[in-house]
Amino acid sequence: MSVLKIEITEEHLKLLKYLNWSLKDNLVSNVGHDGDSEIPPFGENNLYDGMALVLNGKPENFDPFNTEEELEHSEEFKAKCEKLYSELPLALEVILQKQSFGLGTFKAKYHDRVWKRVQ
Repeated sequence: MSVLKIEITEEHLKLLKYLNWSLKDNLVSNVGHDGDSEIPPFGENNLYDGMALVLNGKPENFDPFNTEEELEHSEEFKAKCEKLYSELPLALEVILQKQSFGLGTFKAKYHDRVWKRVQ
């Protein structure tokens, strides 16, 4: 029997708050779209820029004196962003089922998806 487990953090809640949602082809999509062009999920040029603004209030490695050069994100930051982004649907599932924005670790059996807080 497979068990699902997730630790919901403040970062998950911040990202869910600013995530752009849309209805596309009669399906709820996590990215907005304007006709044929898609809008990144947090409104910035790419996923990492948007997540940096939501999580930190500024881009990673922000230098206010150098606005011409495009910022490169560290591999560590990219990995963190990808992990958080991939966990958002599961975090939303837990929040909706529990009807609470509680932080902590939750687990559920894969087949029944009844989420319980882990002590």
